[in-house]
Amino acid sequence: MRLRPRPALLVTLTLLVALLGWWSVLLFRLTTESYEQSVRLVGEAAAATLQLERRRAMIAGESATLLGITVLLLFLGWRSSVVEARQAQRLRVLFAASTHELKTPIAGLRALLESLGSGVLPLEQAAPHLERGLDACRRLERLAEGMLVRQAVLAGESPSEVRTLREWVEPVVAARAPGQRLAVDLGGAALLSLRLPGEAMRVILDNLLDNAARYAPQGGVKLTASHDAGRVGLLVSDQGPGFAPGDAERLFEPWERGRQAGTANGTGLGLYLARSIAQEAGGDVTARSAGLGRGATFTATFPICEVPRS
Repeated sequence: MRLRPRPALLVTLTLLVALLGWWSVLLFRLTTESYEQSVRLVGEAAAATLQLERRRAMIAGESATLLGITVLLLFLGWRSSVVEARQAQRLRVLFAASTHELKTPIAGLRALLESLGSGVLPLEQAAPHLERGLDACRRLERLAEGMLVRQAVLAGESPSEVRTLREWVEPVVAARAPGQRLAVDLGGAALLSLRLPGEAMRVILDNLLDNAARYAPQGGVKLTASHDAGRVGLLVSDQGPGFAPGDAERLFEPWERGRQAGTANGTGLGLYLARSIAQEAGGDVTARSAGLGRGATFTATFPICEVPRS
């Protein structure tokens, strides 16, 4: 959604410019009349002309200064309103997206509990259904954590910390389910330092790894790193169904999921939250794929933090 300045600001600016123009014309006319009177009464046209030019220069300077200050103040007010509107739009998008996506797992949990409570689903047959219920709970937990971290980063309430890339990544990898096939190779970037909000990396990387595992459950996932021009890139690659190159940006929109069959699970907010948090932390998340059936790579980039030597 493209944000536009509020109509009230445009109306105010137009009225102020018109008022300043009218004021300048009025003063110009008054000085001209004063000049004509001086010529008639004194008869010293040269002195009156000099005085007129000085008054006109003074009026022009004051008018330009007042106009410049007015335009500057209005620009600052317009900019403030645009920033507020952008923040409000972000909150509306996140609220609408989270509300929409909470319905599915909550409905599934409710149906499961009602079936168990009514005896329709015997306990001895409940194991697979309970596992799906636990998966829904995990999805809700990740979604809630992601939204909380995003809001904390937006509000500046998440203190920044300096750690090496390895120190940021290892706890996230260690917390993954043991059965997941995940190959990690940070290479020479492992010891580079990054300054990030405390929980930002965990939420970003968790969402990228969850996305890759969901779309390529049998092909395994690779986590590698690169660095260049003062930035570090974390690459999460899979051998899943991939996507058309033109769909890369669409994947980061709320509610969006892959278009291939069997890829409808998930909240549809993971990539959106990952990119949003990364951008607020000074980084970004991008996606690329060679095409359908050729896998995908999601890259989170962050600026390298120069640590002073003691």
